[in-house]
Amino acid sequence: MTVRADAPSDTLFTARFAGLWTFAFVAFFSAFQLLPVIPFRILQLHGSTAQAGWFLAAYTFASAFAAPVMGTIADHVGRRRALIIASIAFIAFSLAYGMITVLPLLLVVGAIHGAIWSAILASSSAIMSEMIPESRRAQGMAYWGLASTSAVTIAPAVGLVVFHVGGWMSLCVELAVLSALMAIGGVLLPVVDMPRSAHTTLTIGEAWDWRVTRTALSMTMIAFGYGGITSYAAIYAVERHVSPASIYLTTLAASMIIVRITTAHLADRLGPIRILYPAFSLVPVAFAVLVFAHTRWQMMLSAFIFGAGFGWVYPAFVTFMLNKTDPARRARTFGSMVWAFDTGIGVGSLLVGEIGQRFGLPMGFAVAGVLSCISIPVFMFMVRRL
Repeated sequence: MTVRADAPSDTLFTARFAGLWTFAFVAFFSAFQLLPVIPFRILQLHGSTAQAGWFLAAYTFASAFAAPVMGTIADHVGRRRALIIASIAFIAFSLAYGMITVLPLLLVVGAIHGAIWSAILASSSAIMSEMIPESRRAQGMAYWGLASTSAVTIAPAVGLVVFHVGGWMSLCVELAVLSALMAIGGVLLPVVDMPRSAHTTLTIGEAWDWRVTRTALSMTMIAFGYGGITSYAAIYAVERHVSPASIYLTTLAASMIIVRITTAHLADRLGPIRILYPAFSLVPVAFAVLVFAHTRWQMMLSAFIFGAGFGWVYPAFVTFMLNKTDPARRARTFGSMVWAFDTGIGVGSLLVGEIGQRFGLPMGFAVAGVLSCISIPVFMFMVRRL
């Protein structure tokens, strides 16, 4: 586990917070330059459009199913140490992508890369949870989530520019440099890894915290729709003759940022449960609006509602789960939440795409909306078993 130095109990924005926030920003900035561009690389290698989609599926599902294991390993070997090791490994992965010309090998490397990526997600979140004052946990986790949101907003455009101007190898070298900066940042993080207790052993059986996993299925119901929206919102806008095609995702990101900055503290004051139920309830409403949307303002309204609900759900849910789980196993806790979230995104993307192909995207989004309605009863049922 990782311990933090003493700090004022109510101070949120510290140098340590800023350092880890920056580390996460660089990590997501690197990953989300790669993911939108690598389909173009696969096409360069004479792969098909379907094969281009296989990489993201392999990466996402490997990250999801490895997350609990990686979180457990990080709890045992040290979370800061896990960040450093993963960052160094990313240097090798980045350079390997530049040299690989065989598609099956590219998919294998992508799966391994995704698995190790989950170590970054679980370890960094666990460290941050210890830096944030308990009285401001929801607010701190909301601001923490803005590191990834901010990076994902700009990274794809940067990656595409580097790829088209400098070529594939230039992008890979840039990603290797960013990974090196991550490794240096991990070394400089002002946290200390505690040695593993002598009586603890590392076993696969303890990797899955089933209490967290079962409860996090409520997040999976929401993530189905999120995966569908991120994959097909732009295509849907084109079908409805709405421009720009990116209007939904742009509004969604802006809504999440606004909601988290202005209202994240409410979960700390009112309690996470009082925020979770309204947040869960907003998501089906957003899908209902989206299914019947034909104009720009209707799509923007749906995106804003979805962003508000999604912006509230994550910090409130994390706060609730951290209050119910062992602090010494926080990386495992986050790993279990990553599993639920990433699995939902991956399956949701495939599900909405398949339904959209056969019956149209409105039907795909309607199914996602119905599934999101299940989040509240799932959460209520599983909470009783915690």
